[in-house]
Amino acid sequence: MKKPSFPLILPLLFSCAPSAPASSSPEGFRLLWEDDFEGDSLTSDWTYETGNNGGWGNQELEYYTKDNATVEGGILTITAKREEKNGYHFTSSRIKTAGKASLTYGRVEARIKLTAGNALWPAFWMMPEANSGWPQCGEIDIMENKGSDPYTTSSALHFLGGDSTHRYETGAHSWSKRKGESTIEDWHLYWMEWDEEGFSFYVDSFLKLSVPRRAYHPKGGVYPGEGNEPFDKPFYVILNFAIGGNFDPAHSEPDEDFQSATMQVDYVRMYEFAD
Repeated sequence: MKKPSFPLILPLLFSCAPSAPASSSPEGFRLLWEDDFEGDSLTSDWTYETGNNGGWGNQELEYYTKDNATVEGGILTITAKREEKNGYHFTSSRIKTAGKASLTYGRVEARIKLTAGNALWPAFWMMPEANSGWPQCGEIDIMENKGSDPYTTSSALHFLGGDSTHRYETGAHSWSKRKGESTIEDWHLYWMEWDEEGFSFYVDSFLKLSVPRRAYHPKGGVYPGEGNEPFDKPFYVILNFAIGGNFDPAHSEPDEDFQSATMQVDYVRMYEFAD
């Protein structure tokens, strides 16, 4: 049975960005929260995470600032660029809805356009409001991209395995270069659905990864009881554009002629189940 979500905020009034499709809830869902990035700055629903924070646990090279996230024409743009800042050679932005917008079970989606390039690592993901330490707290990666491959994005679910070590389930969606199909540099809808039985991750209308509950909460596993730990609590959204890091070891630094790249977001939406 699908449970209702537990919002931290009330639903907001909304309007669509010019490039977005009509904002009607998918069948079986009710809009809980959205940001269409109207106006000229981020709303108070977003918090900036700044600095390098020891590479954010991933050996990242950038220094996150508030200045690299801009809102104009109904689009959020995060710009990663070559720039000296507090001893680091690159800057970018990282923002989150922690404490302002989160849900347990439902659908989360964003319409995103990326830039390809070695060592670029854009991500649309979720972490729990109550963080008991990683990876036991769980992590939901709705979309990540290795900038060296403009034809592929991936999704993943991170958790603690039965042997108390980091485990994950991952899947990728690829467009055909040979057939001249789309790339990450086009607009795409990245989304996931999550209920008591597990997760489904999509790009546009294509299912790319399904993770059943038994994968992260098996009998006799590290998570006790009959619940759905660690994915039975409110999770919030993070949008960031990293440079370097351990996600793509073969391309850990940008090309010498790299100057800047963008991650553009048309909207982010959270839906709860209608029943």
